[in-house]
Amino acid sequence: MSASAVESFESIIRHQTTPALVEFLLQLPKSDVVAVRQRTRQLRRELEDFRQQPNGSWGRAGTDEQLFMLRLAGLRTYSRKEALSPGFQFWSLLSEQLPHFWAVVEHTRPDWLGDFFRQWADRNAWSRPAYQLLRELERRQLLAYEPRLFAGAVPALLHEWATELSRQEPVPADALAEVTARLAADSTLLTRDLPLVFDFDTAVDGFQAQVQPPMPAGWRRLVQSHSWHDWQELHPPQPLRWLDVFRSLTEQGHLARPELLNRCLQALRRDFRRPLLTWFRTLFLALRPTPAERLARQTELVDLLAHPLPLVVNFALEQLKDLWQHPDFAADPLLLYAEGLLTRQDVRAGLRTLFGGLEKLLRRTPALAPALATLSTTALANADAAVQERAARMLHTVLGARRPLLSAAEAADLTASLCLYAELLTPPARQLLAPYLPAPEAPSVADHYAPHSGFVPDISPATALEPVRDWHELLFLTGQVLQQHEPAAVERWVEGLLRLHGQYPADYARQLHPYLVQALRWQLKGKSEEETRAALLSYSFNDSHNGRQELVLALLISWYLGFPRLLVAQVSLRPHTYSRPDPLLHLEQQRLAAAEAALQQGQPLPLLSTPSHAPHWVAPSVLVRRLLDYEEAGQEPNAADLTLALARTAVAAPADVAEARRLLPLFRHPELRPLLTAFLGPEPANWTLPAFTRPPLEKRLTERLSQLIPFLQRPAAGSAPALTDALPWLWAVAARTRQPQAELPALQALGTYPGLAQPWLPAWELTPKSHTYSQTWNKAQPTITNTWTELSVQATAPARPLPSGLLVYSLHAAPEQHHQYALWPLTSALPFLLTLLPNHPDTLLWHVVQTAARTVDKEVAGQQALQAALTSLLGPGPVFTEVATLLLALSLTHAAPTTRALALEVVLAAIEHQRLVPEALGRTLGRLLVAEFVPMLRLAEALSAARAISGPTDDALRQLLEALLPLLPAAPLRNTRKLIEAYVDLLTRARRIAPETVQQQLRTWSTSATLKKAATCLAAA
Repeated sequence: MSASAVESFESIIRHQTTPALVEFLLQLPKSDVVAVRQRTRQLRRELEDFRQQPNGSWGRAGTDEQLFMLRLAGLRTYSRKEALSPGFQFWSLLSEQLPHFWAVVEHTRPDWLGDFFRQWADRNAWSRPAYQLLRELERRQLLAYEPRLFAGAVPALLHEWATELSRQEPVPADALAEVTARLAADSTLLTRDLPLVFDFDTAVDGFQAQVQPPMPAGWRRLVQSHSWHDWQELHPPQPLRWLDVFRSLTEQGHLARPELLNRCLQALRRDFRRPLLTWFRTLFLALRPTPAERLARQTELVDLLAHPLPLVVNFALEQLKDLWQHPDFAADPLLLYAEGLLTRQDVRAGLRTLFGGLEKLLRRTPALAPALATLSTTALANADAAVQERAARMLHTVLGARRPLLSAAEAADLTASLCLYAELLTPPARQLLAPYLPAPEAPSVADHYAPHSGFVPDISPATALEPVRDWHELLFLTGQVLQQHEPAAVERWVEGLLRLHGQYPADYARQLHPYLVQALRWQLKGKSEEETRAALLSYSFNDSHNGRQELVLALLISWYLGFPRLLVAQVSLRPHTYSRPDPLLHLEQQRLAAAEAALQQGQPLPLLSTPSHAPHWVAPSVLVRRLLDYEEAGQEPNAADLTLALARTAVAAPADVAEARRLLPLFRHPELRPLLTAFLGPEPANWTLPAFTRPPLEKRLTERLSQLIPFLQRPAAGSAPALTDALPWLWAVAARTRQPQAELPALQALGTYPGLAQPWLPAWELTPKSHTYSQTWNKAQPTITNTWTELSVQATAPARPLPSGLLVYSLHAAPEQHHQYALWPLTSALPFLLTLLPNHPDTLLWHVVQTAARTVDKEVAGQQALQAALTSLLGPGPVFTEVATLLLALSLTHAAPTTRALALEVVLAAIEHQRLVPEALGRTLGRLLVAEFVPMLRLAEALSAARAISGPTDDALRQLLEALLPLLPAAPLRNTRKLIEAYVDLLTRARRIAPETVQQQLRTWSTSATLKKAATCLAAA
């Protein structure tokens, strides 16, 4: 019997129509339900499969009717567990399908319908069942009434009715009146279900529709000739919004206005989505409540002050602001809630409104003065300058009243409390409260700030990096390297890999296997060790999006396999359409390839460029000792490794340099010893560089032909040049490391490329840009022009390609390095790249500015690059150069708050380490502000957060503003007043007078209405 039923069922699904299936399902005995259920699931997997059709298009294997029939079969045969599975849907029904649905559901009467529809409604707002379907299910007693389910279905009614009205002949002239009438005619919907949208988180804020007759087919064929817009003009659409529907129902008396106002306020107290809360606020305002109606609801409005979202708090205060002086307004509940608002940083507009009301309360009821004074004192801890100013004005009113509003004891306590907030006060608040604050102490000599004249790296046992101790630490470090990609961890890992060679356990590959699976999850997941080895033996890296992470992974794979072949050099670092790998990565590739080759040969020595001291310095004495080890072992140093070692050497550490010079006589290499003698010599200005010769003619011709003929044999990308060939470039790197900004005429024989004989000193400028595009379909605005200002780095383009990839201080001067697609790979590699050039990172920082700071928008890759560069400026170091100052100025005024916060941290750290040059930063900020590249408010907020931290910090900010203010235009920029007020505060603390340049600018601004008050304060200071 079961086999016959299953065969009949499958035949109906494949070859017949829905009525035949309905008849079959109604007559299906209980004994066959399980068998038909199993076949239903099998057919669903087959017919719902998404595949390519015979005509070449993609779609489901079954027809729409077959899929509907399978859902009907599920409705009849499925258990609760199968019906509630994610793959079973039954929430959308066409009108012609409804009779079949009702026939089956009335016969089956499943007990899981409520859970089924509730689950789909919770899963997706757009898959909620239709309201009329729920009503019919309820009428037939197939579904128990559930308010949340019905509330979620109500908003979609607007779409259904708009579709029906658009198909009517003729279309109603007033669609809103038609919808209002339909709602008024359905008492259950109007009184029971429609009010539920105030109680549950529904999509009532997002549903809107329009009523408009459909365009005839003849018009559709003329869309390209703009007939669509002509149709819009002939038959303008009638928009339908729930906001208008509720207002219409209220105006016609179908909904009680007081109840609707109360429901809006109750909805605003709930934990709804922000857009939904905005919609309830808009509905309340659309009803235009009178002062009397708002006064009657003052308790509900005051309760909203405890809401966590600012939009609700600001709305409540806005509705209360004209009720403060009314005799029936109760102040005590408001004061109770106000105490919790005063320190919130997200309701600044509402707090300003609040203090405006408190001033009115004080005039109405002077007895409230002690309570209002306490609240105002608490508000002085708020970081917003406007809130502090309002609070200070209130305190000034209370303390300076002609008739005392406080007792003598209360006034004394209040004055003592103000002293606790003295250091937190903004300039406007300080000026108002100055009569009640103690006089500032005279600044001491220690409060003066000046950048240091020299920098000495800390090369001591305290900063020495500990080598990897044993195999267990090396294995643990392998996991860290793969997960975090920290530059310091990778350096220790490579050092441990070389130094512990020969000490690995016999089963080291088995212990490494989980890390390989972690690194190559998609390729190795579920594979055994034998399968993993077979897969990795033929593994190859793709040609794009490669960086240091792939280089490290190649070394790890080689190590796991036992170095049967060298993989690091096979990682492609070639430029591609959307990726421009940083040129410094080629040096890293050559360095790691040398380590891989040494491990393969079984004679590894430590890399010369591995940092010996934090954060990434190579101690001069350590470099010489490592070279001695190479000489003793008879191994020639790798040119790329030695280049990076020279760039990382702490040549400014005199004690360790002296130790290195003591060891230098033991080093006998005929070519490298003169280089190290000059590099570590006491007077770099008197260097005598060797007379370099040009490469032989034959070699030059070969190199030229290799550029012209691509198929000629070239050295591998990951191989470094021989030490003899690299010697001139090693001298150039050593000289530029020792003297970053000097002119080195002895290097002119190597070429005229930037960064060789002449330091690379680009300039930067801000250029207005615009782009105009047309939108012919918009007759009112056929063209749109976007304008912006762009920062560009100006440098002389080199006349010829760079002669060697070892010239680390010249690699970023090439025009192709400024490509727009260089930013993405730079962002991921920058934390490591910055560790390569600790003595002279300017060339890399110019590259960051050029690629990541052309505009100060919130582009994620640009933010990450700027933040990585800023992080490198947090520690001790030399004074900031021009590019470091520019990068800091751009970050202080960046659009992203996280970038601005990190830049402020850099400013404070730079003042502590005496790296900041305030005058240079002020001039740079002045250029950015004058060009309106960044808004003034961002800088003003940063300076406000940095004030009153320490005497040197205030002095540095004062110097910054004294360099900045004279550069600003005569027509004041927006928020210039905030800078002047900050400067007044700094002068007051330091007991100084403004210099003549600032006084001159002050006289220029004295005629401005917006700056007159601030300028007067500055003149008084």
